[in-house]
Amino acid sequence: MKQALAAWINQEEERHKMTLEALADVDAGRVIDHQNIQAWADSLATDSQRPTPTA
Repeated sequence: MKQALAAWINQEEERHKMTLEALADVDAGRVIDHQNIQAWADSLATDSQRPTPTA
């Protein structure tokens, strides 16, 4: 039980850290427009895949 709880706490700490990093990216303007992501995702099932969008 103690090991499972420790693993869960570590996972939650990592999730919190990643959330803070993502919010910092948003604050700094390092985002990808939804339309670009959607167009890329839609192209994955075609013969002419678009390159992965970058910020």
